[in-house]
Amino acid sequence: MIARKSEDAEQICAGFWPGNAAFPEPAFYSYTYPKPDGIEAERITPATASWDPKLGEFVLLYHEARKAASPRDAMLDFCESTFAAGARLRGWDPGLVAERSRDRGD
Repeated sequence: MIARKSEDAEQICAGFWPGNAAFPEPAFYSYTYPKPDGIEAERITPATASWDPKLGEFVLLYHEARKAASPRDAMLDFCESTFAAGARLRGWDPGLVAERSRDRGD
């Protein structure tokens, strides 16, 4: 049997967190592993998203995404901008970041 931990390789993850006692707000999150130097200073979108030093990852609070003109676009902007920041700082091929309009068929 072959077993492997997900943190054995470089990765960028994003998802939804319903909250718990330590971080009671529902939020979208994103992190790059291993954490690249300086990622917390990267500019991401939407402007309501930010780096949370306690969690060591970017967060976009659910209620902030819901207030956006397009919650869907706010969530996608968050995921795409945090992926682009992590990929750039990890030295990944910039061609890995596809333009959303091409993927959506816009």
